[in-house]
Amino acid sequence: MDNIREILGNSIMAYTNMDVNVNGKEIVKNIFDILKEDWKSILKANKIDVKNDNGFNIDEELINKIKNEIDGLEDSYRKVISLHKNENNYLEGKQTDNLGTICLAYDGNTYCLLESILKSILTHNSLIITSESNYMKATNELIVILVQRILEAYKIDKNLIQILYTSRLEELLSNITSINRVIVIGNKDFQEKIKRISKIEVYTKGYDNFDIYIEDLTHLSFIKKIINTKKNMDIYVKSDLEVPFDDYIEVADIDEAIAQINFNTSGYSSSIFTNNKQNASQFLREVKTENVSVNSSPLIRDIANIDIKLFLRKKNMFYPNPLKEGTEESKFEFPTARAILEKNKKNETEAMINKMKKENMELKENNEKLKNQTMMELHEKEKEVDELKRQLSESQNMANKYMGIFRKSFFSRFFGKIKKEDIEKDIKSIS
Repeated sequence: MDNIREILGNSIMAYTNMDVNVNGKEIVKNIFDILKEDWKSILKANKIDVKNDNGFNIDEELINKIKNEIDGLEDSYRKVISLHKNENNYLEGKQTDNLGTICLAYDGNTYCLLESILKSILTHNSLIITSESNYMKATNELIVILVQRILEAYKIDKNLIQILYTSRLEELLSNITSINRVIVIGNKDFQEKIKRISKIEVYTKGYDNFDIYIEDLTHLSFIKKIINTKKNMDIYVKSDLEVPFDDYIEVADIDEAIAQINFNTSGYSSSIFTNNKQNASQFLREVKTENVSVNSSPLIRDIANIDIKLFLRKKNMFYPNPLKEGTEESKFEFPTARAILEKNKKNETEAMINKMKKENMELKENNEKLKNQTMMELHEKEKEVDELKRQLSESQNMANKYMGIFRKSFFSRFFGKIKKEDIEKDIKSIS
């Protein structure tokens, strides 16, 4: 027996206690990492669903498509989207914020479940995923367990994401103080049912339901192939045409076809088959589905692609103008916790940069001092070498002089008589 009251209480506590400065993008990245690591386990759970005729074969390519879409999203949580000074000299603007608790009512499709989980975490909401059937139960419950494991690693209450199988949807959706928004994904009948029983704001999203309007038979063979896929499809045929199938709705013209589709459609994908360019243009303009095409299959292979704006509220905010006269163009952001955190981070970064600049300047000064000292030492060495060269030159000159005196004196004595004046001259030369 499911305990709706306990689930609602846990959901409120989870988003209330969630740190506003938690990096949702980082958490989502880690969720994709764990899905990749445990992909074999997910496939085993999926085989159980398929074997019990209770699900479809999960496609890793579509999981990657969801990842690519999530990676491309900007951080929308508590984002200032407009700001100006009003006539009362107050700063007036709009800022996004989380809703609180969101309830996803769906048909069990795993891709819808995963996309909703990720966008709830990015926007700091808690999410109750509910279904009346057990479709894809093994696969979906394992994914929720893996997500909760990541949440706990970030010290976030795992009840931020809960899954509930119940036949008591009306009781769940009557809790207007606990649930802030209901998102419904499914066919038109399911959408209308939830709208009827919910006492909370409901947003609908079509998925896996298709509309075809056949105005002429030019593309009949292609149309047959589409119909033979046995997908969830409403077929509208112009009244004067004979078609080789029975399950269709007869309409008088393009206007009735558009009116019928807009009334009955789940809002997902619609196609017209015609050679009339004017009617094709009218169909494209007036049909109220997300995907509209001419002479091509409506069976697009797509994820639900739930607008992240459905997970956010816009707040009007007023703040006494802190800007001095003449500085009205200065940038100002509302003082949120995230803004404070980013400012502190910026200050830390600037302090680190200034420290590095100071260290580089000191290193440059030390290098300059070392260079000057080396040049001075080199100059002194050059002077010492020059002095040694001078002394060596003088020694060589003196030696040459003595040798000249010696040779002259020796040979003069050896070949001739010694004279008194020669001896005196030698003495004088040596002195």
